[in-house]
Amino acid sequence: MQAKRNWKALFTFAILIIAVLQLLPTFARYEDEKGNEKSHLPAFYTAVFEKTISMGLDLKGGLELRYTVDYKKAISDNAYRLGDNVQERLGDAWAKAQTPPKDWNTLTDAEKKPVIERFKATRTSYNTIRVDFKDAADRKLLTKDLVQTVDSRFEMRDDGDKGVQLLMNDKDVAKLKNDIVSQTLEVIRKRVDAFGLVEPDVRRSGDTDIDLQLPGLRKEQMTMIRERIGQAAQLTFRMVRQDAKVFDGKAAELETYKKANAEFAKDLSIVPDGRGAYLKSKKKSEIVRYVKTLTLPEDVLIGYEFFEEKDSSGQLKDKYWRTYNLTAKTELTGDNLTRAAIGPGDKGDAAWVVNLEFDSRGAKVFAELTEKNVGNLMAIMLDDDVNSAPVIKERIGGGRARITLGRGNNPRAILDEAKSLVTVLNNGAYKAPVIKVHDIEVGPSLGKDAVNSGLVSMLVGVLLVVVFMVVYYRQGGMIANTALAFNLILQLACLVAFNAALTLPGMAGLTLTTAMAVDANILIFERIREELRLGRTVRNALDLGYGRAFWTIFDSHITAAMAGGVLMVYSSGPVYGFAVTLLIGIGTSMFTSIVGTRLIYDWLLSRGKLNEISV
Repeated sequence: MQAKRNWKALFTFAILIIAVLQLLPTFARYEDEKGNEKSHLPAFYTAVFEKTISMGLDLKGGLELRYTVDYKKAISDNAYRLGDNVQERLGDAWAKAQTPPKDWNTLTDAEKKPVIERFKATRTSYNTIRVDFKDAADRKLLTKDLVQTVDSRFEMRDDGDKGVQLLMNDKDVAKLKNDIVSQTLEVIRKRVDAFGLVEPDVRRSGDTDIDLQLPGLRKEQMTMIRERIGQAAQLTFRMVRQDAKVFDGKAAELETYKKANAEFAKDLSIVPDGRGAYLKSKKKSEIVRYVKTLTLPEDVLIGYEFFEEKDSSGQLKDKYWRTYNLTAKTELTGDNLTRAAIGPGDKGDAAWVVNLEFDSRGAKVFAELTEKNVGNLMAIMLDDDVNSAPVIKERIGGGRARITLGRGNNPRAILDEAKSLVTVLNNGAYKAPVIKVHDIEVGPSLGKDAVNSGLVSMLVGVLLVVVFMVVYYRQGGMIANTALAFNLILQLACLVAFNAALTLPGMAGLTLTTAMAVDANILIFERIREELRLGRTVRNALDLGYGRAFWTIFDSHITAAMAGGVLMVYSSGPVYGFAVTLLIGIGTSMFTSIVGTRLIYDWLLSRGKLNEISV
């Protein structure tokens, strides 16, 4: 029996030590002159116990964001792919209708080109494709069955003698919109969770909006969240079009533009190149603004790369943005990505890279693409930015590629960028662009006076309980107050361990569970009093008092926990914070009021210091 008590005491003491160690970083933190959070504790300590108690939006403030999902862009991209597929299917149908029939798959690209040109698929609206035929006789090749095999959500409608409209109906548009917004909401939740934020609130608002409330963020966290939440992270691989020549011969036109827009085109220039001239500027915005004034071929897309030019010794010579003329058609996307991981870069290159692995289909497409384009440039893109455009030297099998990050930058900064990029890629890309419509750094919603009043009321409430216990139960009251202090330490440590934010209702939850812990001790003390009146010895009175009060305490705590569980499931924000502290407090108060106080009594008995009980 004594050995069992010793193990119980050691276990309880270990929990207390761990809880105190967990809490120390909270009380040792401070902010420097730049607003960044620092700690008075040594680095080796904070490497193990790095978490601190975070305050909710009502106490400390945080970040409020709202994004709207551009579902029409996703449907529009789908319609664009539909047009390409319909042209391919029409080409196949035309080949089979010839005498003798031809096998479309065995025709060369040169043989396919004049056939494809017989049919022109043009996107006329985000959910509509118009197919025109050079020869009206080819109109019969486009059947409902052919369209259904490509995308069953599109319907055929005649649009003149040589034209047919393929239209997605309103019902399917509504369903697809809902699916796209729901998927985007799930991706945002995964990204926020991966950043380890405290009690983030992410929810849908209206048809296409998504609201985020992120309490207790530091300045550097806010910057990273804005960058990565707003990033679509659509990974694509496109071939560089060396035949496009979009900017060749445009020097005079550019000079005219610069004279009319001197403020927005100071560094903009055209650089001649054997693979096609490109735009160059220190600012990406200058290039984008000018590109928007141009009419581009439908099969050409402009990509933007931040380029770092080095001299022969490897020293950084210049940094600027440049353009690439790319194929509008995506050859390979991140949908085929199975894994993204951080790896070391090559010597002389970036300190860290992001290694990519594709599924079997992606690996096959990647191998075929590199085999067909040996000697050409392939652009690896994240959203509309070209991350790199290496020359394909040979066929690349195995389904692996890499993204190089921040050449010449600080290795630590590159590693942080790589970590956040891997998080975004592994949690998936948005199916549609997200547009930020609301971004506010909010202060404490309750105000400093209200927060201070809440703290004072909580402290006064706890102090009154402590005084009452000492006055009324004397020795027993002091033991109960010792367990009460233990209970508060455990509750705060659990908030840190569970990554929960402390709100003002959460403080109310702390006060309530403090009272519950004391209430449990009162039940125990009254049972002990009854046993002592019956002439029991001190040891027997303690055993019977704790044993007979246990189930009453257990029942009352379980019913309170059920109510707290319902609140936790169906609430959010500050009320959710109350539910969290309530549930944590119920668990810790059961432990400290029953196990903690009993250990103190057992220790006093074993030392011969408890000849009588004062309760």
